[in-house]
Amino acid sequence: MKLRAVAKGAVKLAVTVGIFVAIFVEIGGGYRPVPVAELGAPGTFEASNPQYPGPVGRLRAWLSGRSLPPVRLPVNESQVCEASIHRQVFVRVDGVPRAFKAYLHCRDGSLSRVFVLRDGKFVAAPLSEAEHTAYFRVQGFQLVPVELADLWREIRALDMRVFLPWFALAIAIKLVGIFANIWRWQILLRGQNIRLSYGYLASTYFIGRYFGIVTPSTMGLDGWRLYDTIRITRRPIECTTVLAVERVIGLVGLLVVILLFMPFAGAITSGHSLGELVAAMKIPLAGAMAFAVLVLLQPSWFKGMLSVVPSARVRGFLHNVIEAAAAYSSRRSYLVVALGLAVFGQITTTLMYFCNALAIRSGNVRPLEVLFASAVMTLGTFILPSASGEGVREVVFVWLLGSKTGAVKAFLIGHLGFWIEKLPLSIPGGVLLFLQREPVKAVTRADLERLKAETAVEAS
Repeated sequence: MKLRAVAKGAVKLAVTVGIFVAIFVEIGGGYRPVPVAELGAPGTFEASNPQYPGPVGRLRAWLSGRSLPPVRLPVNESQVCEASIHRQVFVRVDGVPRAFKAYLHCRDGSLSRVFVLRDGKFVAAPLSEAEHTAYFRVQGFQLVPVELADLWREIRALDMRVFLPWFALAIAIKLVGIFANIWRWQILLRGQNIRLSYGYLASTYFIGRYFGIVTPSTMGLDGWRLYDTIRITRRPIECTTVLAVERVIGLVGLLVVILLFMPFAGAITSGHSLGELVAAMKIPLAGAMAFAVLVLLQPSWFKGMLSVVPSARVRGFLHNVIEAAAAYSSRRSYLVVALGLAVFGQITTTLMYFCNALAIRSGNVRPLEVLFASAVMTLGTFILPSASGEGVREVVFVWLLGSKTGAVKAFLIGHLGFWIEKLPLSIPGGVLLFLQREPVKAVTRADLERLKAETAVEAS
């Protein structure tokens, strides 16, 4: 069991490192020559066609026999920079269209800067200084088109008079969501006849968040909460049941928020690979949400269905969830209130990212689009194995919002969420831990199993 936990943590760390390498390492990019005489010729520049569908739309067109619109549309030299605000632009190099980084070439809305070769180095220069050959910085393979130099330039350009108030509001909103999550935990504990004060649970929750800074997955937060409540109540089954139900309710709350914002995010769910894929899954997502709600409210309906589940691991997980939900069969009102708090908590998370967008002055994006992207990002951190969701949140935001805000700003919207979660809203747990009278170390899986065994012996 210990080896499996270590391996799982190692995989998540490797995925996270791999994502960041793919973000900041570019393969196949560089400077490519284009004859100056060809810059004004038709077909030299193109831009991606906003009407060209994503993978789901292409599949539908193939199944129905419909023809697809062209992938790219021609633009002239004077239209390149305006088109690059919302679309990828291309320059023809040796007869082949290559995507290029327009922001390095555009100034004041016009394509006025290129690169020239001087003393063996590529130097940015006005277009008028390029004699026969102009070099364009083409985009190679990169998970998202973001460079460290661009991030640093954007950070230095932040207006602190705008950034600090919105960033502080983002922290405050997320803090309200955390308090709602603690209340949800308290209500579910009461459903198991465990009555603990809100102050005690809040202290335990924040200490768990502190351990979660360095521990893989949710072992820091959930592991510490489970350990501490079992230690106080000596009721391991009920405490474990509460966390199992809480996870299901949290997932249901997330699906509710995604479906709630989806109708208002048409601009990022059509023609975008990830957004279109999520939009195409609205029926499966709604089905999964309805199924989870029924499992919570009527768990007895599903016990007989477990035998048809082929995977023993999935079957065991569903069995534990059904058994946990059955513990609330006579107190379903607790589950309903907890679900409402889960939805509220998820909405506060999306509002936190919206405040991040306002803090860095992200234009060309509507509020509901940011809220939808935030909810999809949270789902991505559930599905993809990464350490604390780091890397996943940045990639999802760039893929969904990059065409509207720019890749750098979209990256920062997501990345700021990491610092909010891990510093101002987790470090206080370390202070609470320091102020405790008894010295406490980070809980391990072995500690948790030992406490459960000791409690079971006492109960017998």
